[in-house]
Amino acid sequence: MEPGLILFRIPFQKKDKIELTKEEVNHLRALRLGSEATIIQFRDGQGGLYDYLLTPHSKELKFQRETFVPPKTERKKIAIALPKGNRLDFFLQKVTEIGLNEVVFLVFRHSIRKEFNLERAEKIVKEAAAQSKQTEILKLSIETAKDWMETHKESLVVFHPFGQKPFELSGLVNKIPVIGPEGGFHEEEETWMEHNQIPKLTLPGGVLRTETCGIVAASFLVYGT
Repeated sequence: MEPGLILFRIPFQKKDKIELTKEEVNHLRALRLGSEATIIQFRDGQGGLYDYLLTPHSKELKFQRETFVPPKTERKKIAIALPKGNRLDFFLQKVTEIGLNEVVFLVFRHSIRKEFNLERAEKIVKEAAAQSKQTEILKLSIETAKDWMETHKESLVVFHPFGQKPFELSGLVNKIPVIGPEGGFHEEEETWMEHNQIPKLTLPGGVLRTETCGIVAASFLVYGT
């Protein structure tokens, strides 16, 4: 029997019998499931898949089987300024669906948004991962751009509206794309990139919004390289 519902629980502890949380019950009801026998699959975000049987009028789910999906050998990561407003939600949903492994949010000198609710963001990621049937969870973190870029400067490539060379997929191999804020890079950040010879790539077409450029970069990394 195929899973009628996929849920992420991190961490997950396998037991012979478990109960759904209040939030999980509400999700089940919203999908109008539970009136007949249903397989609920719990995923631990690290490749572990655990099938449980939910029968009508029962509060407990009974363990059925366990499967393990090996993690991806190549980890795909981007570093990006925090998108404004609810654009962050859209960005998280889409890069999760694409299958990106990690997002590092960078706070630049011209960043308008400098913080976000990690708990809420992780909830959005879990829902998008379940809907798109991912086996791993997108890792999120936030760092000061100056310090983080200095540490990772050997691996960086910057998506820049005024880069020195046109975009080529080969320029992303074994690299971490960096997307700056919509206000542009500060003069000191530009000088630092020049001094450290950080490659700057310009995408064809118009200037993209931060979250749009991030989704494009994630697509190139996952599907193109």
